[in-house]
This record gives sequence, structure tokens and C-alpha cells, in this order.
Amino acid sequence: MTRQQKLVPIGVAVILLLSIGWALVPFNFANVVDCEAPLFGASPKNGAPGTSFIKPEEDCLAKGKSRLLVSATASLLAVAAGAAILTFKPISSSCSKGDHEDCREGWLAVLGESAAGLGCQCECHAEVW
Repeated sequence: MTRQQKLVPIGVAVILLLSIGWALVPFNFANVVDCEAPLFGASPKNGAPGTSFIKPEEDCLAKGKSRLLVSATASLLAVAAGAAILTFKPISSSCSKGDHEDCREGWLAVLGESAAGLGCQCECHAEVW
């Protein structure tokens, strides 16, 4: 397995956890109204009366929707970028050096096309021996 195949899923998982965390954290609107987490409805916690421009019910809901949209967009971009990066066939370091015999993932080629993405990505190992 190449370094890219190991690190990209970890990076995507970290971004997904951060975006879920962003949607689970309660927030404060205009330093006046405390709102619940966006995933729990984003309703105002305290009974702050609406001042001239602040309407707690509407403003908490609007900002909660915005935070959910940011979380969803970050998750979608992370998954799409991770999938795109991994679809480009990464070549292991031993194959790029020309040490095709040292490529320890080459044995998976005997499993055929079903294991092509799991093994060494050299063209010499892409066919069954």
C-alpha cells in the first residue's frame, strides 16, 4: 500500500469529524442569543427577547442552516477530493525506483482484476504472473 493510499483516507476522516463537530457545537448569535447545535434544531436556549434587529427564533435557525451547509459542503469536498486522489493510480516507492522485485504488494496480482487497486500499481504487476 502506498503512502498516499494510507494518508488520504485519514485526512478525509479528520475533515469529516471536524465537519460533524462543527454541526454539533452550540453557538452564540450576535453575543446576545445562545443557540442550540444546528443538528438539534438551532433553537434559542435563553429567553432573550427580540431587540430591534435580532429575532432569536429566525436568526438562530438561519445561522444554524448556514453552519449545516458549511459542514455538508466540507464533507462533500473532502470525500470527492479523496476519491479523486485515490483513483489516480499511485505508484509505490519501490516500483518508481525500479526495484520491482522488492514491491511486496505485487503478490495481490494473482487475485486478478478484483484486487487490482489493492496491490502494487506498477504495470509489471498489473498482469497475472
